[in-house]
Amino acid sequence: MRCLLLASCLAVFCFGADAPKPKYSAGQRNFWSFRPIQNPTAPEVRDSSWAKSTIDRFLYSKMDAKGLKPAPAASKEVLLRRATYDLTGLPPTEAELAAFDADKSPDAFDKVVDRLLASPRYGERWGRHWLDVARYADSTGADEDHRYPHAWRYRDYVIDAFNRDIPYDRFVMEQLAGDLLPAPDGKEVNERGIVATGFLSIGPRLIAEQDKVKMLYDFIDEQIDTTTRGLLGMTVACARCHDHKFDPIATKDYYSLAAIFANTKSWKRIGTTGVSDIHYSPIAPSAEVKAYEAHQAKILKVRREIDLQMYEEAERFAMPLRQQVARYMEAVFERDGDGLDPGVYSRWQKFLKPDRDPQPLLEPWFAATPANYKQIAQTYQDRFDKEAAEWDRRVADWKQKAAEARAKDAVIPARPGLKDGDVLFLRRVLLERLDPLALPEKWPVPGSIAALNVDLEALRKSSPPEPPMACAVTEGELVKQKVFVRGDAGIPGEDVDRAVPDVMAGSYGQPDFGTGSGRLALAQWIASPKNPLTARVMVNRIWQGHFGEGLVRTPSNFGILGSRPTNPELLDSLASQFIADGWSMKAMHRRMMLTAAYQQSSEVTKQKADEDPENKLLSHFSRRRLDVEEIRDAMLAMDGSLDLTMGGTLQSGTGTDGENDSKRLSISPDASKRRTVYLPLRRSNLPTLLNLFDFSDATTTCEGRDRTNVAPQALFMMNSPFVEERAMLLSKKMETPDELYQRVLGRHATRDEVEQAKSYIAKVGVKSFARILLASNEFIYVD
Repeated sequence: MRCLLLASCLAVFCFGADAPKPKYSAGQRNFWSFRPIQNPTAPEVRDSSWAKSTIDRFLYSKMDAKGLKPAPAASKEVLLRRATYDLTGLPPTEAELAAFDADKSPDAFDKVVDRLLASPRYGERWGRHWLDVARYADSTGADEDHRYPHAWRYRDYVIDAFNRDIPYDRFVMEQLAGDLLPAPDGKEVNERGIVATGFLSIGPRLIAEQDKVKMLYDFIDEQIDTTTRGLLGMTVACARCHDHKFDPIATKDYYSLAAIFANTKSWKRIGTTGVSDIHYSPIAPSAEVKAYEAHQAKILKVRREIDLQMYEEAERFAMPLRQQVARYMEAVFERDGDGLDPGVYSRWQKFLKPDRDPQPLLEPWFAATPANYKQIAQTYQDRFDKEAAEWDRRVADWKQKAAEARAKDAVIPARPGLKDGDVLFLRRVLLERLDPLALPEKWPVPGSIAALNVDLEALRKSSPPEPPMACAVTEGELVKQKVFVRGDAGIPGEDVDRAVPDVMAGSYGQPDFGTGSGRLALAQWIASPKNPLTARVMVNRIWQGHFGEGLVRTPSNFGILGSRPTNPELLDSLASQFIADGWSMKAMHRRMMLTAAYQQSSEVTKQKADEDPENKLLSHFSRRRLDVEEIRDAMLAMDGSLDLTMGGTLQSGTGTDGENDSKRLSISPDASKRRTVYLPLRRSNLPTLLNLFDFSDATTTCEGRDRTNVAPQALFMMNSPFVEERAMLLSKKMETPDELYQRVLGRHATRDEVEQAKSYIAKVGVKSFARILLASNEFIYVD
């Protein structure tokens, strides 16, 4: 559905500089998802004995109209397993099963739900649901897959927000504009708020994209798409190149949102070429940040002085050799280095030796013959001289600026860089470490540089610690946004002001964007109880998490091509209650889970299969396969290996790695016993296990994971060393078949199952039997 959002994308409609915004019909503006939220009264039903809540009455009314009846209530064992996985992503323990079974009070299940919601494991489970929406990962992906060294703080913020039951409207505002909100504890810095804006910062980025305007607006587009689909359930990004072909969203609407994010700082530095730098925000008092930055400036000053003096040393070494490029090349061809510097000659030999990697630069040399090698060597000398002349001009300009900086006791500017596509031979011969004319590795360091190195080391040791940093956004320089005709920044159209899509503004109109980027006004508008989309979208996501499918089965698309609500009155009732409950997510969990509908069995009759094959009416509970996190974490929990340490990061380092470097891989799930939510995710190399069991791709906001059932999943359960180890440890902990059934399947074994298990164990062994249970459908699926 979403357009391919390239700057050069083709459009169905082409708008000039003064194209008017399309006028939409009353029918378009009155589409169901744009209407104000109502609070309908639950219908009266013919048989009220089943219903435990108003939710059940809405559902029963729809069932009854089709002549369907609800399924019987689930057993206590099934219900406890269902609720425990739903809210914590982990299996119930034998003690929890025994306690629930022994509790005969009418509110026994209510107490279970409250206990699970109070567990820190709840935030880890439901925080992961939100991280899918937020397309969370620990690296940029795309071209160079740079690490996000501080992304884990956003992940931990999300988990903590769910555990603390931060009101959803506040949760939304913090993620869009937390840096602009006052700290709730009265501190100088709103650390939570800054970290929360990681929602806008942790998306995939083309770090090395050479078209910098395209790079900037591709990232803005990604922010718009995640914000609108994730929070509003609308595919606004489809309007980047042309008016939305289905929903009443104009290209001008898109660029009015882009104006907000264009005024938001997500990049520290966007150069004209090369890799751009990501913006990270400090989360510390300003005095602490200034002290650290001042000390780093002292370190930089010394480093730049060392760099200048080392370059001058390199020039003194290389200057006599620069006119001898051809001579050394000829000597290598002739295999005769008499009269030449032995070290330099040896390095020329290594440099000119063919290897397996393609070297287009040296292909003419590799093809040299006794008849033409002198001519080819001279060609390289001429090329070096030409490139060196251009390089020397840059160096002379740098030295002039360095002298001016020294006179002012200021920091010397950085040494000039090389432009892509030029001085290529010079780069390889003169400027890269250990190449023929570069300063030798064991060059004696002059006394002045040695003294500077001592000063540098002392400064490094005395440096205050770096303030904690976050992947975050902040206010940027104000820009006047224009519509880009056909999405091409090279064809600017009319000016646009900051605004929300006209059709979504509703009867209460546009927010007042005031000064600055406008993110705070946008956040307040999205989080407003008057917004018809926000509450509907979130209660639908919570419903999806409990019942497998949302009342709207396209959770991130409430537009014309999205699904219509299967029970629109119930959706509005839930949204209205969500707001009335102070946007409490835990209160909404209770409302949904304490219904008769949630507590049904998964029993399906032929009539139900025929009349309602997709179970849209919820006349029974839909079975679901465990997510990959639940499978892995449950197995570790069952054998006692699961490390329940919360927070922090398992990723180290910054930047990127070579394309074939093992450091570029995500950490293997087998290498840690932490919960899966804490494993770092490198976007370009997600672990095979996660992909095998339908993990989100972490490149776009995810409305729901696929639920495949394919042979490689069964092969993993049969052959994986991870499962083998879990079975072995389980076999050492469990003494009887019934204990294994309780631990793995969450229920007692029947008499026949016990006898069959004993017979199998006597012949094959308890480890093999434990592995059978781990690989069984009854473990992989939740009733």
